Amino acid sequence: MERLKTFGIWLLIVIAFAIFSNVLIQIWLHPQEIGGAIYNMTHKETVNEVKK
Repeated sequence: MERLKTFGIWLLIVIAFAIFSNVLIQIWLHPQEIGGAIYNMTHKETVNEVKK
């Protein structure tokens, strides 16, 4: 049982590292897309509607 628990912990660590490294690679290779998406999320354009 102890061996299964250790294997599960190692498996979670490997999966977390894979996800983390993929995120870092995407940020490194496509900084304009990431920055543009973050800018678009934080700076919503508001349209002033004319009320009649």
